[in-house]
Amino acid sequence: MGAPVYPLQMPTSPNFVRSEWAIRRSVAQTMSPFTMAQTVHEYEGAVWVATLTLPPMFREQAVEWQSFFMQLHGTKGTFLMGDPDSPSPRGTINSTIAVNGATSVGAFDVVVDGADTSESQLFKKGDYVQFNSGATSQLHMIIADVASDGSGNATLTVEPTLKVALADDASITYTNPKGVFRMVSNELSWSADRISTYGISFSCIQAL
Repeated sequence: MGAPVYPLQMPTSPNFVRSEWAIRRSVAQTMSPFTMAQTVHEYEGAVWVATLTLPPMFREQAVEWQSFFMQLHGTKGTFLMGDPDSPSPRGTINSTIAVNGATSVGAFDVVVDGADTSESQLFKKGDYVQFNSGATSQLHMIIADVASDGSGNATLTVEPTLKVALADDASITYTNPKGVFRMVSNELSWSADRISTYGISFSCIQAL
């Protein structure tokens, strides 16, 4: 079998009973001790962080997660993951879309084509999209409702801003969208009680 090939696919069962998501940003702030006036500078850093908890399970299911953890080699390995509470968009999108024109790092807006025409709510704010695939997958949240024109073009306003440039015709996934993550600790653990019921919880951060 050899060394693991990253990013790994996460086990799909059982589903999480709790997930805590956050966006962590790099923002510096100084404040005058005399006037209390503040100066704020935002840097480019912005990453998804998450803590996920699995339901109690017996060993037959737990071994899938144990094997997954073992292959990650602590914080070295990466895996694909999305928000388990948002596997599909709330909008009316029902077509294959792609990036329309190269889009640079730092962009908030991504123009797409191939969408259903003249839809007033192609996506709704809070929907997720995935740009690219495999090791270059990027997870973003749409922060404004999206409408398409009569030619099937639309503009997605996303957060965080793009951390990698997108090529023309780059793929977009909106069903079970994922990004690339890694664990925040080199110690990956689990617990088991006297009737072999396992408990597993872990924290991870977007891999950039």
